[in-house]
Amino acid sequence: MLVANPDLIARWADAWAISRGAAMPVSRDGGLYIHVDQPDQVGRYLFARLEADSIGPLAASIDRPLLYLKVCAPAEMVAPLLPPGWEIATPGFMMTAPLSVMLDRPPAIPTEFEIRITYDESITFAHIVYVYGEEAARGRIVTVDGLIVFDRIRTAEHYQRRGLGSAVMRALAAEARQSGIEDAMLCATPAGRELYTSLGWSLHSDYTTASLAAPV
Repeated sequence: MLVANPDLIARWADAWAISRGAAMPVSRDGGLYIHVDQPDQVGRYLFARLEADSIGPLAASIDRPLLYLKVCAPAEMVAPLLPPGWEIATPGFMMTAPLSVMLDRPPAIPTEFEIRITYDESITFAHIVYVYGEEAARGRIVTVDGLIVFDRIRTAEHYQRRGLGSAVMRALAAEARQSGIEDAMLCATPAGRELYTSLGWSLHSDYTTASLAAPV
């Protein structure tokens, strides 16, 4: 089992909170807690390690859905710690890369698309827009304490398999290059993991999400 670096995960959590407009992480119940305060998520507890003495009691104390446990460990190791009524979501993967792996060539997109870069305080956004103005792909980066975190990399379903996801990643890497920071990190879905692996990213750890099932 790959063991996550707690310092790296803590910096990723800071960047995630900035990216999502959530409260900054605080130490609580053996992990990090981020209060998200959104309709689909009250908050999340993040554990860089499989802390059985903390995760089990914490899960037992949670009495409502939309309050998530996020653990940098495989699902089969997290599941035995959870009380009845808990569900495990689609697996995630923490991944890392040197920024330089995405700078070997400039972002390339078909001529009917345009890459647009925008900024909002500490967040840099990349949008790929179709000729008629429809957004085809997007993503963002946040830099925290010597780490560049890529977040919300998305390609609209009907524009997939055209290299737009790779172009977003390369465009954001080009923007980040001026920071002089080399270390990059992201959290990937199973489908996203394939893309990032093709761009030179490596698996840092598994990332399991669990929550109390909503009442039927």
